Formats: sequence, C-alpha cells, structure tokens
Amino acid sequence: MKKERLSVIVPVYSCDRYLLEMFEKLFLDGLRRHGGPELQLVVVDDASPLGAETEALVRGASAWAETVYIRNPANLGYVKSVNSGLAAASGELLLLCNSDTRITPGSIERLRSALDSGPRAGLAGPVSNGGFSSALQQYRGGPAPLASFAPEELARFDAFGSALASAPAAPLEAGWLLGFCLLIRRAVYREIGPFDEAFGFGYLEEMDYAIRARRAGWKLLAAPDSFVYHGGLRTSAQFAAPHAGSQTARLFPFKSFFRIMRGQRALIKKYGWKVVGVPQDAAGAAARGF
Repeated sequence: MKKERLSVIVPVYSCDRYLLEMFEKLFLDGLRRHGGPELQLVVVDDASPLGAETEALVRGASAWAETVYIRNPANLGYVKSVNSGLAAASGELLLLCNSDTRITPGSIERLRSALDSGPRAGLAGPVSNGGFSSALQQYRGGPAPLASFAPEELARFDAFGSALASAPAAPLEAGWLLGFCLLIRRAVYREIGPFDEAFGFGYLEEMDYAIRARRAGWKLLAAPDSFVYHGGLRTSAQFAAPHAGSQTARLFPFKSFFRIMRGQRALIKKYGWKVVGVPQDAAGAAARGF
C-alpha cells in the first residue's frame, strides 16, 4: 500500500547567523537524511531579517524535497505562520516542526505507525530530550546537550533516536501533545480547522487544538519509539531574539512567561479554570472533562 504523502511545515525567524546555521545544520540536515522520500517542505518565514539567506537554504532543499517558501509581510507570530503553512500544504499527513528540532532515523516512520494504529488515531507526537517536565509522556531524556552542530555531535542524537526506533513500542494515548513536532492527519485538519490565532506568538495553542480534536472523537498518541531532538545548542548566550521561538525562553524568560500567561488566559476563556494543569495522559485529561 502506498504511503500517505507527508508535508512538513516549519515556521522560521532567522534574525542572526546562529539561528540560520541551526535551521540549516540541525533541522534541514536531519530532514534531508531521515525525512523519507516524496517529501513536501513548507517553510514560512515570519519576516526574518535574514530573509534572503533563509530563502536560499530553502532553494537548496529543493534538490531533495518539493519546497514551498512563504514570506510573511510582517512578523505575524507563530500561530499565524503555522496556519499559513497548513493552508499551503498538500500532504495527507501534516508534520508541524519547530526550527530547533532534529528528525532522527526512524522517527517519522514511528509517528506514521502510531497513526496507523486505529481509524480515529488523528495526532501523534514523539518523545524528546527535555525542555519541559519529566512527568510528561513525551519526556525521554537523551545524550548530553549539543555543544555544536558538528557531524559527530549530531550523530550522538541520531544514534539515540535510531536505537529507540529499532525497538517498536505501542503508542500511549495522550490528552494533549507538545507542539514542537506534531503529526496531524489531514482529516483532523479538515474537520476542526486551523489553530486558534488568539494564541498569537505561541504557547499552549497545541493544548487547545488537542481539546478540539478529542471532542471531535479523535485520539492523540505519544510514540515512545520516535525521538526528535529539540533545543538548539546548550550555550544559552547564543540564543537570539524573542521572535525566534521557544528556544529563546532561557534568554528572555519574562517575555516567555507573559506569553505563557496569555496562552493560559486564552485557554481559560474557552474552557474554564479546570483546564489549568491538565495531565498529559488521556485518563488524567478525561478526568478533568477533556
């Protein structure tokens, strides 16, 4: 049976050379090596200062993927960029990725397998190295953080991901999934629509999307045999501007804090106070009414 076509959507904001290098050597290199054949790559440039350089990298990626490059007329924020990318994507499977992630060997195949586990399996997410609570189903740990984007450094995480993928494990039903790397069936997108743009520059928009999907009868699955690295380099001084996304949280903690609070406020406005602190496992979420 022919595989469903995959579209990978990645918003970017290249405001300095570090972020440009990360997009090239961490994200694009991982996708080229481990993304699989017949891939569509949709890059949404959120008015990057280094727009010409970003576009050149996307042109280079056209050697191994069908590419779509969209440049926003102004810095519109993460959620609007994601929605723009989803609207331009043509695949039956839609993979949302942050630009500070690395696809590892077998990770996409295991996410596909999770969605193949049942007719109402609608969203799947990998496990990752950190940046969030170790209590989450998607926390897995991993090797020591990256010191550089050198091939030998990246190989450590590729080997770790390959080892997990070589030992298939049953997916775990989740109440919600982290948005750094999220695989969505087009049927889900058709039914519940795009992400809610009230969440602006991001944070917690994925929880809202999860609640909408679950209420429509779709299952969310965490794949313990799919590993995707998330986080850029370990040296926080190299983190750049606040427009650049989640990996800047350590350099701009107050800005990130207020964005999280805005996300919480948007969730509470839609679902009430019971949404605060909903556990990631499906049973815990169901106990809260989600």
